Amino acid sequence: MTNTLFRSRGKAKTDLSFFPVVPARLTLALCLFAVSGFSAPSVPASSGAANSVSPAPAAALRNIVIDPGHGGLDIGAKGKFGSHEKDVTLAVSLKLKALIEKTMSYRVIMTRDKDLDVSLENRAAVANNNDAQLFISIHANGSVRNKAHGAETFFMNVNASDEETRKLAYLENTSGELDKRIPDESQDEVKMILWDMAQTAYVRQSQRLAEMIQEEINTALKLENRGIKQAGFKVLQGVACPAVLVEMAFISNAEEERKLNDEYFQNHVAEALHRGLVRYLRLYPQK
Repeated sequence: MTNTLFRSRGKAKTDLSFFPVVPARLTLALCLFAVSGFSAPSVPASSGAANSVSPAPAAALRNIVIDPGHGGLDIGAKGKFGSHEKDVTLAVSLKLKALIEKTMSYRVIMTRDKDLDVSLENRAAVANNNDAQLFISIHANGSVRNKAHGAETFFMNVNASDEETRKLAYLENTSGELDKRIPDESQDEVKMILWDMAQTAYVRQSQRLAEMIQEEINTALKLENRGIKQAGFKVLQGVACPAVLVEMAFISNAEEERKLNDEYFQNHVAEALHRGLVRYLRLYPQK
């Protein structure tokens, strides 16, 4: 959920448990981690949702990871009529999963397929452990301004597009700490840069994926076009493939809250996301 207004060099050995299974394309980034002396955060085993999928033979694996935002105790944004972001993101994600599996030769892995708590770090680890080709995190927006509306899509970059987006990413990354002042410079800024190395090789592809998804959402849903933006979202940091975060609409807006709970609208969102993925994969076919 996003809220548009609120919300040393040490001697310790580098902990690479964030990537229990390391794709070859992360080798350079991990070497840079080791040289830097910073420690990567420990990550628990992948969620039950991801582990519930039986692995296919290695030669057949081409994976897309879908990340329904929030879950469990973290409800995300809450609508005027009591809707929870965690519920609408899961509903749309399951519909998108069904579309992909029906029409594309990809296995879909969910970071959660039910109402579970999953850490931001573990969501990225699910993608890397399964050598994902694409990662898409699905959210519903929130704001103290009841009339804020529209859809927007983000890709990873340490430098935010603007101040509003910087605050937005900060709030996503520090859920439950809304009473704290947003600092001008985070004490973890250097560590964020290190994590961003894993996404550096995919910035252009992530941007193109974001553009195509946003275009499809604009065409299908007729919502306010808030465009594509970039910021340091923790859920995208360290993902070793093209990765985007989609804010479908504002659940804090009464009209858009009703839409987000409507199955017809949810189907249209899933179809728009699916068309964006198809267009991207035609432009960047996976080996």
